[in-house]
Amino acid sequence: MPPSLRPVCITNEDHHVRANHLVGVDESGNEASSDGLCVTVAVRTHRENDVQLVRTMIENGLKPFEHKSSTLVRHGPANQAERQRSVRSFVDALSTTPITWAAVVCAGGFDQEDRATAVSVATKKAMTDALDQRIFDGKSDPAVLLHDGKRDGYSSYSEHLRKQLAMEFDTSFQQAICPVYLTFLQDADRTYPQSNAADYIAGYLRKKLSNNGTVEGIEHETVHELDSSWIRKAGTPTPVYRLESLRPVEEKELRSRILCWLMGRAIPPEPDPSGYDPFREQVKRLPDSTVRDYLLDEF
Repeated sequence: MPPSLRPVCITNEDHHVRANHLVGVDESGNEASSDGLCVTVAVRTHRENDVQLVRTMIENGLKPFEHKSSTLVRHGPANQAERQRSVRSFVDALSTTPITWAAVVCAGGFDQEDRATAVSVATKKAMTDALDQRIFDGKSDPAVLLHDGKRDGYSSYSEHLRKQLAMEFDTSFQQAICPVYLTFLQDADRTYPQSNAADYIAGYLRKKLSNNGTVEGIEHETVHELDSSWIRKAGTPTPVYRLESLRPVEEKELRSRILCWLMGRAIPPEPDPSGYDPFREQVKRLPDSTVRDYLLDEF
């Protein structure tokens, strides 16, 4: 693993987990979308391959950490057509890397239970694809499911997701493959490259589908339409973990988010900023010159 990248650290009361296996999940669309679509994408990688993921995004003009799918067009250098071309090139490039991804499409009349199922199934498919390719065997390698957005403890979505995950990643999966831990992070899609990549791919697929496309017509075998038989209603909800905290650098939001990625941490809801800025010294330790130069030049 690159010397600058630490394991992702999560905690739930007295249980602390250090993980090098991360699945970032993001979605484009929801129940209120006018096109009736929600595309959920899970991108899985090992921390040792995070830098490769960032480099692939840079090489395809996706501006990791600075932009996501919507802001690349709204505030960045690309129009919608250019973004579609860039993301397609990025997705094609992923096929030659040890990074796996999967998507689940909800169309027509769907609800929060369907969306929770899409998250769980996309996560599992991204992981089992890596198993099938023998990219990892899961042994002694716990995985963190990083869900973009702040957790709403009062919504039915959170409860559906926790039950679905408990059934999808049951005891047999945890014992034979690896345990999977759920955590939420506001702005994960501009903090961790897995979530950033998931956001771009979800937006790309939804755009293709909204232009009279079909799931069957998409060239990637990792894209699936939601099957109602996947919905699980039983089970004790899986616990929610939180990422351990990192003090942000005062008035340096972008640098602070990148430091969270490097250190496997998150900025707490009510942060106490620090005047100490280890950004450059941490980035200089990265072995990849493309990523190192991009971060030092841009931020």
